[in-house]
Amino acid sequence: MGSLRTFIKDVRSAKTLAEERSIITKESAKIRTKLKDDHISLERRRKYIHKLLYLYILGEKTHFAQVECINLIASEEFVDKRMGYLAAILLLDENQELLTLLTNLLNNDLNHQSRYVVSLAMNALGALASPELARDLYSDIKNILDHSRDSFLLKKALVCAAKLISKDASLLEIFAPYPAKMLRSKDSISHGVLIGTNKLIQAILIHSAQYEFDNLNDIIQSLSNLIPDLLAKLGSLTLGGGSANSHYSAGGCLDPFLQVELMTTLRLFLQNFPQQTEPAKNKLLDALTQVATYTPTSSNSNTAVLYEAVRTIFSFKAEHALRVLGVNVLGNLVASKDCNIKYVSLNALLDVVSVEPQAVQRHRKFISKCIFDPDVSIKKRALEMTFALLNPTNMKELVAEILAFLEKSGENDKPLILYCVDQLILVFDMLDASEDKWKLDVIVKVLKYVGQFIPVEKITDALIMINNTSDLDHKKDVVADIVNVALENDSSGQPDENLAWRMVSIWCIGEYGDLILGIGKSSEESLTNYLYESDSLHRDNTTVIHYVLMAALKLSIKIQTPMLIERLRQLIKSHTQNVNLMIQIKAVQYDIIFNQPTAVKAALLEPMPIFHKKLPDASAVKSFTSRAPQTTAKKPAKKEDDLLIDLLGDLSTPDSSSNPQQPVKTSNDLLSGLSDLSSQVPQNNGNNVHSTPILTKTIINVPNDAISIHSSEFVEVFSKFGSVSSGLAELSLFLRAKKNINSLQILVAVPKSQVAEFGPLSSHKLASNEVAKQSLKILGGGKVKLRVKLNIDSNEDQFDHKYDVTI
Repeated sequence: MGSLRTFIKDVRSAKTLAEERSIITKESAKIRTKLKDDHISLERRRKYIHKLLYLYILGEKTHFAQVECINLIASEEFVDKRMGYLAAILLLDENQELLTLLTNLLNNDLNHQSRYVVSLAMNALGALASPELARDLYSDIKNILDHSRDSFLLKKALVCAAKLISKDASLLEIFAPYPAKMLRSKDSISHGVLIGTNKLIQAILIHSAQYEFDNLNDIIQSLSNLIPDLLAKLGSLTLGGGSANSHYSAGGCLDPFLQVELMTTLRLFLQNFPQQTEPAKNKLLDALTQVATYTPTSSNSNTAVLYEAVRTIFSFKAEHALRVLGVNVLGNLVASKDCNIKYVSLNALLDVVSVEPQAVQRHRKFISKCIFDPDVSIKKRALEMTFALLNPTNMKELVAEILAFLEKSGENDKPLILYCVDQLILVFDMLDASEDKWKLDVIVKVLKYVGQFIPVEKITDALIMINNTSDLDHKKDVVADIVNVALENDSSGQPDENLAWRMVSIWCIGEYGDLILGIGKSSEESLTNYLYESDSLHRDNTTVIHYVLMAALKLSIKIQTPMLIERLRQLIKSHTQNVNLMIQIKAVQYDIIFNQPTAVKAALLEPMPIFHKKLPDASAVKSFTSRAPQTTAKKPAKKEDDLLIDLLGDLSTPDSSSNPQQPVKTSNDLLSGLSDLSSQVPQNNGNNVHSTPILTKTIINVPNDAISIHSSEFVEVFSKFGSVSSGLAELSLFLRAKKNINSLQILVAVPKSQVAEFGPLSSHKLASNEVAKQSLKILGGGKVKLRVKLNIDSNEDQFDHKYDVTI
């Protein structure tokens, strides 16, 4: 076997993944075989452990060598102990049964004559401590704190004691006296001991809630007596005193690590025990003011100190002037050229904007610049800040900046685009009717700039805004512009990229065709041809076909030319044999309506009424989620994976108190409420035709051509491909409930050569025989293979199920 250097060189020089895997597998097998030999020297064992640590870094399995770590620790040679402890810290954790073998070894090494061996043992104990190890070995750490004056050991013992308290809060009482002893000791005090003392105080404050004995108040009171000493240390560092600390300067900042630890300790006092901190509160405020005022922003170390000072300021109810000072510090950091500083300061501003909105407003100029930063994470935070700053006085100005961002955005900014669209819709829903004209202009610009990235579900919100606009003249101008732009772009005869614009224009032709006739290129013939062209170019898009069918039916009563009316009838009739059952049913029903007397058709196809949406709470304007920037308008998700749900879909559920009518059986487009009306005629006027609004909950059916890929006692799963092209497959999964399901979650994995993009699950709560739909796009190459995990919380049981499907 070669050396570690040779092994690393061989792995890096591998030209293919298979070759690299072969090298690693062979070397791992050789190491496993060699370590079984009881007669090899410790030097050789160390070399094998070196290679195992490299395998660990690569993510390979190394469990077979865990006992070898114990063997090296048991050696008397320091070089062996060092390697053994390093390997144990990396390869073991507190849940390993092998830790019981470490107890005696750690106990011996904690009492070793060499300070370096003791140091290694404390490092390992702090990293691997379990509650059992903490209770068994705390006395050794206490012994070091009691009798050692070596600052090298004391600083490690203090940090190790903090780790032990985090594992067993009952040890809090034992280690509580030592912070006072260390701070007031002149012999052993040093930079490292001060940091260790702060770590120990922080552990006591954080885990005090888990302490079950009655003397907690006495312990906290004794620690709070140390606050003046901590403030004195902080003040000496801030104002340039403390000659002993000049050795720990970094970037022109005196001992930034100690300053940060001191402020963290003070912040925990303020947050957890404000009453005990009250006597020293004024001095603390003065100290924070000094830090925020006299610390420059010339280096990262100074910036870290300032950031911790701001966190401390906003951790309690500080005075208004001090809070404004903290916001100004963050505002100056946002103007920094360093991307990391920008991101951290934007994150902090997002937390404090609700406390000091007016102070944050003053730094809006720098926040707006960050929207166009090349770094995508900074753009995310800047957009979140922009929406957090929105109010009636600055709304138009900030929305203009968001539109400028959308105009310059591209494919790589798709998550940000969807976030902006979601937030704009939420904001517009909370505005009154006096702003309808401006809202409509904005939403049209959004469709123009990023319509190709907007999902079909969000197009409905744009249609509602157009429909609800009370200014008829402005609505007419906007609709005419939309349709005329669509007619101009349609001359190429190729499918357009901006599908949202086409769908909105189709809907506008059906709804307002009579208003725009004669404006620009809008004529009876051009509108009819546009519907034919849309039907031809988007044959495979069932949503577009639904829109085209409804528009053709409505346009037929708005034009006068018999030949064009007949063409519209033929367009509808051509889909009566469509392979898609829903389109076929709708086409048959519309064909029946088409042949009704003119008076009946006019009553059935009256303009849509005003749509009333349930207004979201102002708190619905939220930040990005872990998967995609989708927002909640009704209630927060219970689990992290539930953030994939687009709860704006809840807007499709009508208010039961105002709309007690029965729901429509199927709803695939905005006007599908008319699809079941062919068998009844209104008695008085056509208004009751629309008594079931478009916001009725969508009921999904399993397509006839979908194939069953899984069945259990809870659900039956079907799949259907929407389209397949080179490197891209669009797939829909349909889950039909066999029982009532209160919580449904679906997780899908694909091979490493592919990437899956998920749409929102249509429903997480299903009654028996109801269907939920999950859409996904699969990018990459090779055969499509899915692993699906269903998390079902039914009224009766929970289960997880995994399976592989080749489609």
